Amino acid sequence: MNKIIILGCLLFLTSCGTTDTSVNNTAPFVWEGFSINIPKSWITVDKAALPTPKNGSIALALTSTDIVSGYSNNMSIIKEKMTEAMTSKKYSIVNYALTTGEYKEFTKLNEATITFGDKDTSNLYTFEAKYNINTPKQKFLQTAKVCGDTVYLMTFGLGLTTGATTKYEDLIKTFTCK
Repeated sequence: MNKIIILGCLLFLTSCGTTDTSVNNTAPFVWEGFSINIPKSWITVDKAALPTPKNGSIALALTSTDIVSGYSNNMSIIKEKMTEAMTSKKYSIVNYALTTGEYKEFTKLNEATITFGDKDTSNLYTFEAKYNINTPKQKFLQTAKVCGDTVYLMTFGLGLTTGATTKYEDLIKTFTCK
């Protein structure tokens, strides 16, 4: 009987271990203009190591400390002042239409409506693609959130072996305008 109790306790404790993107293993990241929950183990990427985006500026770039097959999952948030009023949903749709032509070997996997904490909705696109012919194919989750006259374009870059993306979608939904 004691062995069963000990085994049960061990299984319970083992099940408490979670991936670094679970809701229980995140922390709020508060920045100028927004906040979002991020995995506690992820680190910010030095701006000097980042490319300059075609439009806007990089508000936040994070990377996982776990490297699998030479790749670590990452997230970037690009902010840009809008020249015309647009909803989060409309911006995400327009951006997606432009994105499809920018990547190589593009394959759309899913399109869904997500709702942020303030009840604002946006489209969340999941796709596989390469940045260019020299980079490996990746899985991406991408959406946009409008805060006043600024739009934040959020993108998760994930390894192709990443299965369910629900935990990353849950992180995106924590985005809040400040």
